[in-house]
Amino acid sequence: MANVTIDGHQVEVPAGTTILRAAKQAGVEIPVFCYHPGLSIPANCRMCLVEIEKNPKPQPACYTEVADGMVVHTTSQKVKDTQAAVLEFILLNHPVDCPICDQAGECVLQEHYVTWSAQPSRLEHEKTGKPKAKILGPTVVLDAERCINCTRCVRFTEEVTKTFELTQIVRGEHAEITCAEGKVLDNPYSLNVVDICPVGALTSRQFRFRRRVWFLDMRPSVCTGCGRGCSVRIDSHANQVERIVPRYNPDVNRYWMCDDGRESLRRAGSVTSGRVPGPNEQPREAPGLDGVRAVGGWLKAAHDAGTKVGFALSASLANEDVYAWARLARLTDARMYLLPRAAGRADTVLRTADADCNTTGARAILGALFGSVGGGAGWGDAEDLAREADMLDTLVVVDNGIAATPDVLGAVSAIRHTAVFTDKATALSDAALAVVPTVQLHARDCTVTNVGGWVQRVARPLKAPVTAVVPHAAAALLADLAGDVALDFTEKTRPAELFERLAGAVPAFAGLTYDEIGDLGRGLPRDGGLAPRRLRLDGTPAWEPDPVAPTAERAFQIRRGA
Repeated sequence: MANVTIDGHQVEVPAGTTILRAAKQAGVEIPVFCYHPGLSIPANCRMCLVEIEKNPKPQPACYTEVADGMVVHTTSQKVKDTQAAVLEFILLNHPVDCPICDQAGECVLQEHYVTWSAQPSRLEHEKTGKPKAKILGPTVVLDAERCINCTRCVRFTEEVTKTFELTQIVRGEHAEITCAEGKVLDNPYSLNVVDICPVGALTSRQFRFRRRVWFLDMRPSVCTGCGRGCSVRIDSHANQVERIVPRYNPDVNRYWMCDDGRESLRRAGSVTSGRVPGPNEQPREAPGLDGVRAVGGWLKAAHDAGTKVGFALSASLANEDVYAWARLARLTDARMYLLPRAAGRADTVLRTADADCNTTGARAILGALFGSVGGGAGWGDAEDLAREADMLDTLVVVDNGIAATPDVLGAVSAIRHTAVFTDKATALSDAALAVVPTVQLHARDCTVTNVGGWVQRVARPLKAPVTAVVPHAAAALLADLAGDVALDFTEKTRPAELFERLAGAVPAFAGLTYDEIGDLGRGLPRDGGLAPRRLRLDGTPAWEPDPVAPTAERAFQIRRGA
């Protein structure tokens, strides 16, 4: 350990800690541009220069390691003059287009200029011009005149994706970031360079000029595009998702997320009306509650006649949904099936082949309530459903992207009474006799469990259609309609309370609550206790990046008062 004094604050940190990290722990802010905690340290912007006693020259805080007894000054006149000079050089050729720049409102350069410079330009000759609105690939646009050559984007393609699309050419004031010869910026994680750009040089082609950041409603949530369950921030406006950016979580995705995950929620449809059989079995449009009543009638008739009922659940439903429908299935002696999405594309960065966001949670819940997969007493999969379809009189499918394989479609088409609860029109809903619109995950409070057993809370940035029903509430309503089945919850039970019942009934979730899960999530219990969170150097939970937040999170943290 090393004892260091930074601006009069004494702090003890492990040997090898940089001055920047030590200063963060001491509550001292040091400005940076090129530094990013998820990338290597080039120390090329010189914005973080600090004065060290007995050292003749200022040193970069992001790179220089502490030593026992070191005394550091970050607010001395020498440091202030250095910071002002660095900002003046950076701004010499920088265009003053803040009113039209997408980065305005969350721009590190704006913040640093106001805090550490705020001096007018002394430039007397014409500014050096560089390309504007240069297309780097299908997702990213470069305004090179705004670029400060921090090389964060270059290092990302070299160190994280290892695709090497970006490079820096020329030198001095003509230095420019561009695509390497014969390449375009087209990898599954390309939009991360927009997140980490400290200025408005790299922008998303989808979000560019779409919405000012101060109009966005920002909510912490979870990506439901695959089994990784990346922690994200969902930015919405007027009940529309405008963009999704990664949220730092050291136990799940660190600082990154894939491009497909950003698009998964924006592409999600919304079913506002369903259908039920009308007179002469002709389908008619109906709101969700009418559909629930129709399905409840089928379940009651099946119960009275002694015929078999099956419930098929998507592996991308919330933990609360799976628990509610599993409880209903147990008490009505219904056969339970767990159906997946089509397999995804795995890679070595984040993406998993499991395209479902809650396979781990769903399997743990069904395993606790029904035993092992397969067999008469257990629960089945798509193959079991296809094999047992002729035994079922009624099938209720609670969908969230289930793969419409020939086996599944054949079962839905063959069974006499089939209903699909879904938030999106699919081939399954087209084949069903009744369709009940449901509330999608991001329009309600719920939880999912990723492939590593990490439980996270899904935010509610969107408002649900009034004609749709929440899946776990639908299960409670069906319990009443199917013959007064006694569940331990009702349609009005709050998700947090339902999760507590789940945690009490499923050993894998023992000890977890919504408060315990928090913004960063919590791992399923192991060895008799909750899985530990990763901590900062000072022992506090690592809610925010240590030590410097990526650009995309700055406005979010300001709104939260962080």
